[in-house]
Amino acid sequence: MTPAEQPPAEGGSRAAGGCVLAVALTGAGCVAYAVPETAYYVTGLLTAAGIRKARTWVAARRNGEQPDDKPVNIVAVLQDLAAGGEHVRLTQLQQAAGLPDTKAVRALLAAVGIPIRTGVRAGGRNGPGVHHADVPPLPGARSGTPSEGCLCSSTANANADNGQPEGVGEGLRVEAIGHAGAVVRVPSELRTYTVTKTP
Repeated sequence: MTPAEQPPAEGGSRAAGGCVLAVALTGAGCVAYAVPETAYYVTGLLTAAGIRKARTWVAARRNGEQPDDKPVNIVAVLQDLAAGGEHVRLTQLQQAAGLPDTKAVRALLAAVGIPIRTGVRAGGRNGPGVHHADVPPLPGARSGTPSEGCLCSSTANANADNGQPEGVGEGLRVEAIGHAGAVVRVPSELRTYTVTKTP
């Protein structure tokens, strides 16, 4: 790295950090001098925590495991869990997504704009989670009923064949079946297609 590419030195923040560290060490030294048993206890706790962390790191390295840095699609996991109109608690979402804690779940949900409610009932338990009404719809899912009109369009162009085709009325025939739908008859195929409306 050339001197021009190096970021400017942050002398002020280093000095402040050094002052905080000096004050903390002085306070810890005073506690250790006044009550040495407390210092031994705290030192033992910190040593045990460090040994546990080192053992898990060594075991993961020995087994060839790499840290899982794949991004989680929290919306897809939420939609899977909320299938059938179910509410989803944050702990359910955390376990299904394989996240370390519910703080990570909250951060991901906030990033995509999904609100979290303080109390939802899911899996026989109550807790903070996502209400089924707040779950975003699946891609391609339409809300409401399909329209009754034709969605196709054909406009006239500059060709000479824009007139009515010969044998008007020989094409598709649609027969209504009460409120249930319609039967579409195709004379050229001798088949009948039944189209029903979805509620």
